[in-house]
Amino acid sequence: MKRLVLSIFTIFACATLFAQVGIGTITPSNASMLEVSNTSDNVVYGGFMPPRFDNETQRNLINPGPGDFGLLVFVVDAASGTPANSGCLQLWTGGAWENIHCTGGAIVVPPNDIPWINEIHYDNAGGDVGEGVEIAGMAGIDLTDYQLILYNGSVGTTYDTLTLTGAIDDEGTGHGAVWFPISSIQNGNPDGIALYNTATSSVIQFLSYGGTFGANNGPAQTMNSIDIGVNETGTTPVGESLQLTGGPGDEYVDFNWQAPATASPGTINPGQTIN
Repeated sequence: MKRLVLSIFTIFACATLFAQVGIGTITPSNASMLEVSNTSDNVVYGGFMPPRFDNETQRNLINPGPGDFGLLVFVVDAASGTPANSGCLQLWTGGAWENIHCTGGAIVVPPNDIPWINEIHYDNAGGDVGEGVEIAGMAGIDLTDYQLILYNGSVGTTYDTLTLTGAIDDEGTGHGAVWFPISSIQNGNPDGIALYNTATSSVIQFLSYGGTFGANNGPAQTMNSIDIGVNETGTTPVGESLQLTGGPGDEYVDFNWQAPATASPGTINPGQTIN
């Protein structure tokens, strides 16, 4: 008898583990892991309600990381970049919250409205010269809501913060680049840089050079850096930098980092097609 009960339990457990889940339906789609029916009796209908937050302050308590991309929520009063009291369906892209649709009916923050780190210089032969970070993106983006936060990779803590100013210029394709000199950038192995939006309390990027590490404080706390895969050394010639090339495209993922090459601070990089 015990053997029979155990066999029945095992069959039930396996069926439960490997079956699709249905809510309001007994025949969920084989193509889905979860199907929620709009009705169970063809009389009373309902919709799907994603997790709701009264405002972005509450939403930020989630503190998602890069591995949580695809997270979907609804913010009742999404003030950032929208009229007051605009409710927005928002998607976590792995580095920022993006407004997918708001009650005003418009897509407020398309992906190409997000600036990115486009060029870095931190080390060269002799005394370091011309250190800094370049931000690129759509022309007209106001950078005053952004900060560059420098991280010491050996301990995972911040060591400097630069609040950005100005707006991205138009270099002929509706996009441009702005260079920000920073003389304090550490030489890596590893160290990192976070691009942070103060208006939305979102880390747009958390990049590192010379390896990866986890942040132990600051806006990127609990996040792991993404190694750009190239670095500078004490023999890098003066006048060179690490920079994105390739394309065409209009967002960070459309380009690739290349080894030290002739620097182009404040302009779209040679070999980079942004459109």
